[in-house]
Amino acid sequence: MALHCQLFSQPPAALRIVRTGAVYLVMLLMLRALSTWSRNTAWPGTSMLAFLPAHLAGGSLRDPSRALRGSALRRVARAAADDDRLSWLDKNTVDLHRKYHDKTIEYTMENVDWVQNKGYCLDAALSEEDQIRVRRAARARFKRWPRIDEKDMHEVPLGHNPQRFCADASCSSTAATLGDPEDNVFLISLPRRPSKLKHALLEFHSAGVSATVVDAVDGDAIICKDDIEQHGVRIIPGYAGHRNHKIHLTTGEVGCFMSHYAVWHHMVENNIESAMILEDDFDFQEDFVERVGACLREAAGEDWNLLYLGRSPVEPDLRRVSEHVVQPGYTLWTVGYIMRLSLARALLEADAKGCWVPLDEYFSLAMGRYVTNYNELAPIWGPQIPNVVRPLALTPPLVMPFVGSMFQSDTAMMRKLTRYVKDLPERVSPAEEEAELARPVPSGGGIV
Repeated sequence: MALHCQLFSQPPAALRIVRTGAVYLVMLLMLRALSTWSRNTAWPGTSMLAFLPAHLAGGSLRDPSRALRGSALRRVARAAADDDRLSWLDKNTVDLHRKYHDKTIEYTMENVDWVQNKGYCLDAALSEEDQIRVRRAARARFKRWPRIDEKDMHEVPLGHNPQRFCADASCSSTAATLGDPEDNVFLISLPRRPSKLKHALLEFHSAGVSATVVDAVDGDAIICKDDIEQHGVRIIPGYAGHRNHKIHLTTGEVGCFMSHYAVWHHMVENNIESAMILEDDFDFQEDFVERVGACLREAAGEDWNLLYLGRSPVEPDLRRVSEHVVQPGYTLWTVGYIMRLSLARALLEADAKGCWVPLDEYFSLAMGRYVTNYNELAPIWGPQIPNVVRPLALTPPLVMPFVGSMFQSDTAMMRKLTRYVKDLPERVSPAEEEAELARPVPSGGGIV
């Protein structure tokens, strides 16, 4: 994880005192997993291994059997000694990411067999017959993109009516003036993942938030390259990742981008002034509703069109706007954000679907963050992406991924059956499409 790698010049206590072979195995698994999850690798100039004890820092991210030697080991030592690299982050943000990091390690240790052997994350709630039915529905959903039909939306009325994050005595709308999303909270959720949806619904219930569940575009509904091209979607030429994210674009990443784009399209079609967009692997922080409202008021007067509720920064913020609001540098994650109509409209008008990279990278490049140590290709990719994002971010974050969500990821290289766009056939016949949809998905193990 991008920020989590920076939080430990000393390893967590559990790692300092436990020296069994099992811990070695756990950490090797963590290295393989963390190095590919949602671009969350290393801080510029550091190594994912910076937070490990010296005797555990002997394997590369790609191949844990290969030892770090010479200059690489010295870089790790320098990174671990550099205590100033987080001085721009407030203590609450650091503590929150530290807590998430520690609990992820605990989760891995407790579920080591499943983590090691998992393949396609198949929800245990789905029977074989359900799998086939859901796959057919996902294919139909993909073909409807970018339109969101009524059948694709499901209301979850768990909050006040009307819903206001910036409540005032009159309950008048502040969507246009402050960016209050009001009743327009959208949860992007894959129908084949009911267990993740259950977690999200519990979060909404606990926080008292009403939302609309939007059926996500499933990357596994993409069968061939022609599927993508028929929608006018174009991957940035020659995309093969960058030095901190060395994997080709996955069908899951394409599905993720298409799902978010569909919500933007829905905003424009329905003239929605502001919307909160969440992915289904989120955790709200305490007093979520009240704190979102307070932060929106802190940001009053700022000319923003995208507000990160949760993020993983990989470089320092550009400036502090107020106690809980900053102008971010290059940042990752799209687990939760508020978007204003002006940006949704600008993205559609600029044909955002015509030059894609993974969505969190896309946002950073659309901010104009071309000068960055994190992504050496930013100066090449950036000019091809419309510079339309004017971002702010909350600090500390009010949304974080739930612990263990990285191992249930449908976007990153976290499962044995991950498919890459470059490996898809150019096109398939109707008979081949039917054969693909008629078989259940082979599973490497269900969700823990």
